[in-house]
Amino acid sequence: MNPLKGLGKDFLATGVGSLPYTDSRAAVDAVLESFAGHMPFWPQLPRRSFYENMYVQFTENFPGMRLDESRKSAWVDTVGPDYLTQFEECFHRIEATDLDYFAISRPYAESLYGLCDRLAAAGWQGWVKAQIIGPVSLGLTLLDESKNPILYNPELFEMLPSFLALKSAWLIRQARVTASTKVVIFVDEPYLVAVGTSQCSLPKETIAAKINQVVRAIHQNGSLAGLHCCGNTDWEMVLNTDIDILNFDAYGYMDKLLIYEKAIARFLKKGGVFAFGIVPNTEDIAQEGLVERFTEILMRHPALLANGALVTTSCGCNALSQELARRALETCAQLAGRLKGEF
Repeated sequence: MNPLKGLGKDFLATGVGSLPYTDSRAAVDAVLESFAGHMPFWPQLPRRSFYENMYVQFTENFPGMRLDESRKSAWVDTVGPDYLTQFEECFHRIEATDLDYFAISRPYAESLYGLCDRLAAAGWQGWVKAQIIGPVSLGLTLLDESKNPILYNPELFEMLPSFLALKSAWLIRQARVTASTKVVIFVDEPYLVAVGTSQCSLPKETIAAKINQVVRAIHQNGSLAGLHCCGNTDWEMVLNTDIDILNFDAYGYMDKLLIYEKAIARFLKKGGVFAFGIVPNTEDIAQEGLVERFTEILMRHPALLANGALVTTSCGCNALSQELARRALETCAQLAGRLKGEF
């Protein structure tokens, strides 16, 4: 467990990632107004730009990267004349820990800069959350010129966790807007649902090791590391990684996680925290009485709340209207406040 020792048994609300805004200032307003006193997060805005798609957003300076915005297409060209030069350049920048090389520029993350500017102006000393795509999910979704996932390109998949680790280190530097700001970086791994299938036949030990490479960099830069998976997966494998926080879709898969009693007990014993994605990111959010209903569900499992908890939506809210997305964020904050009152 990281020296920050988790959340200090607090109960806070935060977001998963995407919001349905095209205006970055409006998105940041929604985050800061909904999560005052909680954990503001960097909202990703795929409706604003193709570059804010989570599978594109973290690929700047990746060797052989090609983007076609008109076709909403991204791939890696491993046969182009500049590929080897770019590969060698990236390798040397990784060895040199050149964080500026791994920066995420404004066109790819306008609201990140807006959020950090606003938090800096406020002298923010609380928690802030950012996220990065995980090596397994990016490795499976980013294809080469022959439409093969780069996860199966030995050289690229060897480089990918180090590449993302330095992206996460840059993110931490960016998000730590004051000396007292506390940062959480979530590794987004939706494609862990494919573990054990023909789509992802890698050994579980290899998957865990690749994730831990990114987690290690997050810890080395003084931040907590979370992992987000919005489907069902091998939760024992995930809970046995070095993460501090597990964000899962508790709205759809609570029963699936609870099967892993021994792994949950070990995770909690080392100080692990659950981020319950129990607030729906669908039109179900329009239902009345959700805070009371979800409080009752979570209070049936007090052991899971022993180290505090985060409350999030089940996944990103990009598919919702702005009105319902805002309602989802506010529901997270209300639920976290209700849990805090119970302990």
